Amino acid sequence: MMWVVFLFAFQITLIQIAGIYLRYYAFEEQFTPTAKGSLWKNIALLSLGVIGGYALAFSHIGITVAGYKAALLLGWIPYQYLLMDAIPRQLLHHTFVISMSLLWSFIIHSLSCVVLAFFFMDYAVEEVLQAEACIYIIFFLMLLPLSRYFFKTLLPTFSLFTRHKVRIYIAILPFIMTLGYVAMISDRTLWHSWEERLARLLLPAAFVFTYHYIMGTAKQIYERKRLQHNKSVMKQELLYLEEARLLAADNKNQVQKQLDSLLETYEQLRQLINYGNLEGAKSYIEEQEEKLSAGTILPYTDNAIVNAAISIYLNRAKNAGIEIIPKVNLPRDMKTDENDLSVLLANLLENALLACIKEHGLRQITLILQHNGSQCVLEIANTFNGSLKLGEDGLPKANHSGHGIGMLSLKTFLNKYDGYADFNCENGWARVTIYWEDKLPC
Repeated sequence: MMWVVFLFAFQITLIQIAGIYLRYYAFEEQFTPTAKGSLWKNIALLSLGVIGGYALAFSHIGITVAGYKAALLLGWIPYQYLLMDAIPRQLLHHTFVISMSLLWSFIIHSLSCVVLAFFFMDYAVEEVLQAEACIYIIFFLMLLPLSRYFFKTLLPTFSLFTRHKVRIYIAILPFIMTLGYVAMISDRTLWHSWEERLARLLLPAAFVFTYHYIMGTAKQIYERKRLQHNKSVMKQELLYLEEARLLAADNKNQVQKQLDSLLETYEQLRQLINYGNLEGAKSYIEEQEEKLSAGTILPYTDNAIVNAAISIYLNRAKNAGIEIIPKVNLPRDMKTDENDLSVLLANLLENALLACIKEHGLRQITLILQHNGSQCVLEIANTFNGSLKLGEDGLPKANHSGHGIGMLSLKTFLNKYDGYADFNCENGWARVTIYWEDKLPC
């Protein structure tokens, strides 16, 4: 009967929608409300066409094991195209999520087959296949809380691996496992032995949960390293604040001395003016202004730590005889965490200062920190007549001893704010340019 074919086509379509829902759920946080609505509208329209296509195909070839398996193994591709179109340029992420979702689907199908073996051995093929599709949907709904948690944690853990080769390995391994499983079940056999049923259930289940455990362990290791890094950062920030306090105290002493001599200063200016020596008075005023500005913590931003980090290294460079040229323009309402930015600034300025101190002749550091809408750019350049050695990750290899968290803090910052860093060394200058999104930290 035609209604049986339409029902079967509807069941298979529900299975495909269940699969795309899990894959969508892994990327859910990357969607805006408008993008979500557009995606699911396209999925609904596609599903209507898919139901009609399945109904037409099964009405001609009949409800067969080969047709059912072909629909399950290939029917997810149009849905995945919609998801990849909505979340482009993330091939490894999609490969990883697709593989894990297919393995999860194989687990549920294997559970359904176990139930069929108990209750539907004597039924016709068409009835068995429709029962399998129905049981699959029931198991999917029962396991939905577990699968939602599982897929929600896939990409955050995957993103912890910053090395490209490691990401490829993590994405490809479950994909290879999926291909092997597809080769195992791509036949026209309806009933298999209990050994085969159990193997087809336990093999993907063992892989999925073991892989999840390994990824969870990797996340714990990363968290421990992150805590150690944060501890180092906090200690460094305390040192910055203490140095800033001492600098501010020194400024206070200088101001007090200037206040004590203020009457004398006024008297000298009065005498210079009375004698008509205006040039002398002007030079004297400029001399006093230079004294006032020496060592001052300038208000580049509303955040004390960022100001302290910049001012400290300005002062250190000045004491070392290095000219530093700052150009800073930050808004009051930046979303980038000031602590993250101050640590990044301090580490990069320290690296530039250490490199510049060893130079002969021109010794200069330029600092550019600008904000434009949702984009930020930081550029630090220093005179340098050597060569810049880059590691596999594109970041410089340290060639001097120090606190050891410079490049680690840069990697953390880039990952946190979807940033990009470019290093180059030419014409006697070493330069780092960093671009990032001004957003709330992840």
